[in-house]
Amino acid sequence: MTRAVVAYIPVLHEGYRRFLERHPHPVFLIEPREYRPLQKDVRALAPALVAAALRAWGREVVEDAARLDGATLILPDEDISHLVVERDFPRHAVLYDSVFLRWDKTRTVKLLEPAPRATTDELAAAAEFEAAKSLDWWRRVGAAIRFADGTIEASHNQHHPHETSPYSEGDPRSNFFQGVHLELSTAEHAEAHLIARAARAGRATEGATVYVTDFPCPPCAKLLAGAGIAKLIFRTGYAVLDGQQVLESAGVEIVQVGGASAA
Repeated sequence: MTRAVVAYIPVLHEGYRRFLERHPHPVFLIEPREYRPLQKDVRALAPALVAAALRAWGREVVEDAARLDGATLILPDEDISHLVVERDFPRHAVLYDSVFLRWDKTRTVKLLEPAPRATTDELAAAAEFEAAKSLDWWRRVGAAIRFADGTIEASHNQHHPHETSPYSEGDPRSNFFQGVHLELSTAEHAEAHLIARAARAGRATEGATVYVTDFPCPPCAKLLAGAGIAKLIFRTGYAVLDGQQVLESAGVEIVQVGGASAA
């Protein structure tokens, strides 16, 4: 073989699935053995169970390290990978993939540069900052509104009756394909929360500008149109069903920006 994946895989989760999808090569499983931090990993499955699961996914699992001779090895860029390469594969060509799978020692003590906001515009920055607060691992969305008096409020998508509902009780959206039955969700979208909060506070939304990190879904597009929003700025996303037509027919100006000033 010319290439092979070498990795410590204690459980099969989305991070590993994506890593393996990027590297469709035979897999050699690392056992932690004397690597003390991972000997305490109570989540870890027996390597034989992981190997059986990988084979069920259609992946070839290599059990004899001698079969890796001459192959270029691809490993997650984490402590145990470097230890294993140094100990067992010092003569191999090695490629590391900087995928995040766990807080290993290197990541724990690494000094990180603070991530700058995507834009210096106050409205866009408020929405982008708010998006990072969402606990929705699959779709972190932020929105901000600039009222006629120039004040800004922001919100993010959140679930009810509590933020962790989709994780503790299951996410209803997982039963449907993207764009199907959008109304069947435990989530309150960022735009809807903004409009509801403004209504509760008695604040007029007529003529306001809204920035969203993702293009509004059809129900949110109708809310924004009905609220009299004059301008919608979005960074990314797609229009589903009649969302764009509803906004345009209501006279809403639609502008897409790519991290530039939202004006």
